[in-house]
Amino acid sequence: MKTREMWTRRLAGPALVGAAAVGLLVGCSSDAGTAPSEAAEAGAGGETEVVEVAVLPTSNMAAVHLGVQEGFFADEGLELNMTTVGGGAEMVAGLQAGSFDFVAVGYVPLFTAAANGLPLVMISANDVGGATVEEEWQTVVAGADSDVQSVEDLEGATIGVNALKGVAEATIRASLQQQDVDDSTVQFVEVPFSEVPAAVANGTVDAAFASEPFITQTLADGGRIVDTPSYNLGENFPNGVWATTRDLVESSPDVVDRFARAIAASIDYATENPDAVREILPTYTALTPELAGEIRLPIFRSELDRPQLENLSQLLVDFGVIDEAPNLDELTRD
Repeated sequence: MKTREMWTRRLAGPALVGAAAVGLLVGCSSDAGTAPSEAAEAGAGGETEVVEVAVLPTSNMAAVHLGVQEGFFADEGLELNMTTVGGGAEMVAGLQAGSFDFVAVGYVPLFTAAANGLPLVMISANDVGGATVEEEWQTVVAGADSDVQSVEDLEGATIGVNALKGVAEATIRASLQQQDVDDSTVQFVEVPFSEVPAAVANGTVDAAFASEPFITQTLADGGRIVDTPSYNLGENFPNGVWATTRDLVESSPDVVDRFARAIAASIDYATENPDAVREILPTYTALTPELAGEIRLPIFRSELDRPQLENLSQLLVDFGVIDEAPNLDELTRD
């Protein structure tokens, strides 16, 4: 039986971390760094395979943690060696470098890499926005003392986003335009999710794009929700996806099939067991059990919504996040 110690993890170096990593890597030869890890290549005779998986320390990663806990991956003969990283660019860099076999990534870094020629493949959706305003777990919030009382007050405002030229900025702009608010007057500045409650409370920004648990923290401080950009663009708007490399799909289809079945079962389990989601959150995040019991939960969804993804990719082009929409046929597993 294989163990983690049998595999050498090749972690991406500091130069690969951050948004610049994607541009750096896609400029390399398409043959470089796309080979699957030893973990995904090896294994015969029913032995457990160890696969390298990159995740974020966020609430929408609950499904994969539940899948490990409930044995869905073990049932497929897989052991997950999960590495927590800082963001999507680091995940994409790790995929190309061979450090990771599978990643749970946002569509923006995925589409950016694909638009630049990196052969990636979507395996399964992971999470989406809310089907109602009340369910939306990523919103624009303002502090208790902010002059921003409603979406109309965002005209001319300074808005914090977790990454400039990312999906938050694009969806906020589209949402403002949809509501006849002049988005050209808005100034976007970078504010990490964890700093949002303090930034809106002390007036560093007029408003900010927040994800849970930071929405709940802002509301507890007397703040308010002033817009729900993802919901305004469509119910259950796409947010996160599981992906791998085209090379792994072609060289180790059985491993990919097994992972796809296990992650789909994990996502279905998370959807059907919200109490289990709340219980597991404090085991891998900084959330207390009390706060985990209060936050708006992510909406887990394994099906890829092709029409919504087409809308998202065009939105990213329209707002200059990417120059050209990716080929979704090439990004989708056969």
